[in-house]
Amino acid sequence: MTAEPGLRLALGIAAAVAALVAVRARAEAELPPERPTTPYSATIRNTYDIRRPGGGSSGGDTIEVRVSGARSLEDSQIMEEKSVILDLEKQQAIEFDPKATDKVAQRFGLNDVTSTYIQGRAGLAAYNPSWPAPKIIGEDKVAKQNCTVLHYAKPEEDGIAACVSKEGVVLRAKIKYPDYERSFEALEFDAGKQDEKWFRPPDGFKIIDAAEPEEATPGE
Repeated sequence: MTAEPGLRLALGIAAAVAALVAVRARAEAELPPERPTTPYSATIRNTYDIRRPGGGSSGGDTIEVRVSGARSLEDSQIMEEKSVILDLEKQQAIEFDPKATDKVAQRFGLNDVTSTYIQGRAGLAAYNPSWPAPKIIGEDKVAKQNCTVLHYAKPEEDGIAACVSKEGVVLRAKIKYPDYERSFEALEFDAGKQDEKWFRPPDGFKIIDAAEPEEATPGE
């Protein structure tokens, strides 16, 4: 007994839909975790290029990054900028110069700030929420770590090319807009628990709220 043409067509459509669902499920399963699943430390090379009518700016730095949960510490190694402790749960940043003789750290409130170091793929997606889900391009190795290459939108003109580890850590990313380009890449990477001392100013520092400089509290 043979199936009627209409039934065969329906069965063919159903099979095609099932295959498409399976392909999408596999693709989603292959994506690295959306957020880092481990605390970590890394040495990262940063570069940027901003172009505006009549001029622009470019530069770079090497920073030491430590991440634990919703917190990060960034220490500049070349430009000698202030160290920054970021806490996305509290939406605050604490800036200080470890070499400062006055031993003062400033605390700033933040409004919906994102951080790729802390948030991983979620931080990348926040650059432009209208971009579709990333496409898996292949595999690579950064800082001796295997990572999945992802493309957001059109990386060559308006998008991101990234490499994300199995722990959800963004080890490399190149973010490009028509007049803006930023890239970073991990030179060294080490997954593991980070000591609490990294997420507070050094002993002896005072923390001063930037909006109320007259009020100071001892650093913990």
